[in-house]
Amino acid sequence: MKTRFPISLIFPPQGHFTQPYLALPCLKAWLQQAGFDDVQVRDLSIEAYDQFLSPAYLQYAADKVQDRLPLERWDTVESLPFADMGAWRGALESGLTAPTLIADIEASKALVRGEGFYDADAYIPAMRAIYQGLRLVSAAHFPSELTPHNFTMRYANDRSHEVLAATVDEVENPFVRYFRQEILPGLIERRPRVLGMSVIYGSQLIPALTLGRLIKAALPECHVTAGGGFLAYIGAKLMQAPGIDACLDSMIFHEGEAPLQALCEALRAGEQDLSRVGSLTWFDRSQAGHPCVENPPGHPVHLNKAPVPDFSDLPLERYFSPEVVLPYDINRGCYYGECAFCTLPTVIGPGYRTRSADTIASHVLELRDRHQTTHFNFITDCMPPGMIRDLPEALIENQAGITWWSDARVEPKAYDAEGAQRLFDAGCRKLLFGFETATPRLLKMMKKGQSLRSVSEVVKNCAEAGISVTLYAMVGFPSETREEARATLQYIEDSVPYVREVSLQTFHIDEVALTYREPERFGIRILDDPEADLQLYHDYESEVGMTQGEAAEMFEEMMTRFAEVLPIFSGDSILYFMQKSHYFLHLAKGMHPDAFAAACVARAERGTPLPAGSDVRVRPGLVAQPLRHSYRRVLRTLHDPLARAARPDFLTGRYVGEADRIAAENLSPAPYEPRVLVYDPVQHEFVELSADSWKLLGAIERAGSLGALLAKSGPQTAAGRRALAGFLGELLRLRILVPEGTMELPDYVLPRQEPANVPATHA
Repeated sequence: MKTRFPISLIFPPQGHFTQPYLALPCLKAWLQQAGFDDVQVRDLSIEAYDQFLSPAYLQYAADKVQDRLPLERWDTVESLPFADMGAWRGALESGLTAPTLIADIEASKALVRGEGFYDADAYIPAMRAIYQGLRLVSAAHFPSELTPHNFTMRYANDRSHEVLAATVDEVENPFVRYFRQEILPGLIERRPRVLGMSVIYGSQLIPALTLGRLIKAALPECHVTAGGGFLAYIGAKLMQAPGIDACLDSMIFHEGEAPLQALCEALRAGEQDLSRVGSLTWFDRSQAGHPCVENPPGHPVHLNKAPVPDFSDLPLERYFSPEVVLPYDINRGCYYGECAFCTLPTVIGPGYRTRSADTIASHVLELRDRHQTTHFNFITDCMPPGMIRDLPEALIENQAGITWWSDARVEPKAYDAEGAQRLFDAGCRKLLFGFETATPRLLKMMKKGQSLRSVSEVVKNCAEAGISVTLYAMVGFPSETREEARATLQYIEDSVPYVREVSLQTFHIDEVALTYREPERFGIRILDDPEADLQLYHDYESEVGMTQGEAAEMFEEMMTRFAEVLPIFSGDSILYFMQKSHYFLHLAKGMHPDAFAAACVARAERGTPLPAGSDVRVRPGLVAQPLRHSYRRVLRTLHDPLARAARPDFLTGRYVGEADRIAAENLSPAPYEPRVLVYDPVQHEFVELSADSWKLLGAIERAGSLGALLAKSGPQTAAGRRALAGFLGELLRLRILVPEGTMELPDYVLPRQEPANVPATHA
């Protein structure tokens, strides 16, 4: 009789919510091919987002905010110190938004998942509601923050004792309650013999170990293992940390298919000695103290023999996109593998391997038909030149009829005009190139093996073929000066409209990169933190060029300019850039990058002027909160580079030493400054007004319209009309005011330009 051997594969929170992740579908298909017929895949990240963004949970969060962060706490504070600004903002926003979000959140999610997604006037307010819902959830667990892109706590994820403390913090870790109530009962009923977790990002570390701890306590016979990209970096250190055996039994390094199969076979056979499982580090629970054992590396799999990924368990309809975009890996590793800052070829697994173009086409066709989707994200560090030729030909020959996007390396011979057109004809709609910098000196130090001329040629050829181009860029590489960073900014600005998006990051040093192993080559001194036993990213001092703080300031300067010159970064259009696959889906639907950019510009400029004689009224349903401090000033302070440094780093998730103290000492408190914060529950926008401006809106509302108010108040001076027009014109653009028939004053026109002294603020 066949022994039941259930396996559960888990993608823990937090990963982005727009498309599924690839690792577990690949592992499930491999295990099934090896004869394991009870393998279940669950994306707990998308399940958690759906649960947190529900009316019941938002009501729970609102109640928690009122209990933990009552706004009245600051009623008598004359000046608001930096240390209180985050909590004050969370309390303020939550009180204004909670009733609307509780009522509207399901409709907002449904719109993003449906055809309304393609209507910008509907999509943007819906995405704002989703972001505000997550801010409400975050405020309930303050100072923890859950966004579509990250999850951080006040615990540093490069210190094992803090990570383990976070796993049992039921107040600030939302996943303790979520896992215990929503996930654990089903797993206890299923009783998996093996539970495997894929930890791709640092933001998943605390949630994964939180779940592992709960599973080990509830199901001690279940073997809990973990693997994934982030653990390839820190896993060896993590397995040596005291207390980690309460959360994990083992860890698989690098490529998971063969090691996970061998682990499951050994456990099914009842073996306690797991030393024959390649690439496994494990706790030997047969011995006192549970010593950690590190096995030798295993052998890589032949990608052409790997089966089609199995997404059948995943709730594809619950991802926050109207159409699913399936990931598919065309190769593993990097054929170039020379960049001085890059570590992916080292941690992704043994060697560089690729599937054949025919295999890729065959698998894509099967996935297309199985899941009724024509949209794909080809996972690759960079597509090799031969594949740039062979894959399009295979897709065209097989009449795949798909659209896709992927990362790429600048290869001028492959991406000539003919090659770029062939890629477009094969369905390519977006490519993301590793550009990094416009300074030849730095490109040579980085060992990029490319020139600015080749970048310009490739970008132009792809753009003219109709492929949207994104450039990866960095600021703060060792010895880079402000002038060199501004040269990168200028190069990108000069490349518009060929370049549509820029993914900008500040430079970080990790322990695997050449910059860490040979710092003298780059004129830097590594600053190790002896207390950070899980340290991956390191601070450093450079002999010349910008400091890390100056690089953070330059990052802000560059992003501000990108918002001015790149249409997709303008205003709320940046939501399309921030949501993985959302901009791509518009391209996949047939919109040309030029048309999308034009639509972004039109939205940013829309609102005024109204035709002469138009009247306006106050939008119904506005919610207002009198303030003792300026919301705008607090937001500006919280976005200061010093304030950003005091929070967990977006990319690394770690805290910078002393950053909180430095921010508190150097950032001014918000003074007593009476204001009114207005929340529009239709557009899900905040607007800050002076007290007098709020009184004026009240007068317009009581009169019924602006025309009715002016008719009662008598003639206005020309200067008075202009000042009033500027103020009201801005509120019209922000939709605080809406059109209302015509006025009797024919000379009243709302101008397009915004006067310098407009007292309204779009937040």
